[in-house]
Amino acid sequence: MTTMHPSQVASRAASGAAAPNGNQMMPLDGLMVRPFPEPGPTIRTAMEQLQQATVEPPADEDELRELAQMPRPWDPATCTGLMRSELWAWLDLVAMWANEQHLWNVTRPGIPECWPAHPHLVHDLAVLACSRYYTSFAVTPAALEDWHRYALPGFLERLRDRLGDGCQPSKHQPRPRRERDESHAATPVRRGRKQRYRDDVDRAGELAATQPDDAKPDHDDLHERW
Repeated sequence: MTTMHPSQVASRAASGAAAPNGNQMMPLDGLMVRPFPEPGPTIRTAMEQLQQATVEPPADEDELRELAQMPRPWDPATCTGLMRSELWAWLDLVAMWANEQHLWNVTRPGIPECWPAHPHLVHDLAVLACSRYYTSFAVTPAALEDWHRYALPGFLERLRDRLGDGCQPSKHQPRPRRERDESHAATPVRRGRKQRYRDDVDRAGELAATQPDDAKPDHDDLHERW
């Protein structure tokens, strides 16, 4: 008999998938708590491989290089193709799950329905989801306690600080600092910064060239100064 992980029950029920015996999954209505949504198979495989690598790090140089190049679901920008598609679907379920299972009143804004339009939320939500999924590998409640005590409250605090009262239901607001960011990235401004970088490098080289070797402080002198 195959035992299904509770998160699989939630994912299958949400998608309307059939149970292994051919019957529909039992609806989740009436449950006191809903299981954490399970990621798709591509994400699960990647995260399990990465988890295994923390237990048994590869010693071969090629394997280490391959591990370094693996996409990390908690860093969405590293994901492409099917994994990226699975990630968006999973994070959407996680956002609804977090709002329903961990928020009560409206003093905290919660994850807005327009979260995909907020890069800071996409980054943060991916970390929150992956760290919560990794607690399912734990054999004691310590990891989940840390998630409840630190990860989730920290996420909600950052959410409140960054969103404030913005993006109420069905009222997404454009990014307030867009004008500042566009000014920061404007070509003339970037050229000005690059010129400052070049000037600094040139000046540092000139100073180093004019300083006699015996006047350069050694490591011990620097240590004494600090």
